[in-house]
Amino acid sequence: MALDNYNFDGFILSLYVDDQGDWLAHFQEIPTVSAFGDTPQEALEELKIAWELIKEEYQAQKREIPIPQKKPVQAG
Repeated sequence: MALDNYNFDGFILSLYVDDQGDWLAHFQEIPTVSAFGDTPQEALEELKIAWELIKEEYQAQKREIPIPQKKPVQAG
């Protein structure tokens, strides 16, 4: 599964299967943005649609679209 087909604006994704066998995809930074599907690809496609709708809603309300926080870089 290639994530190159998806633009989630730099957010970190969680993708897992639940107890009923459904796949759940959500942003780690915004857990309320989530989507389900029968396959990982379907969950990601649904999340892509949900994220676009959420961004449109933010724009309609003239609110700033959330951006992911930069992760601290640890020196090795």
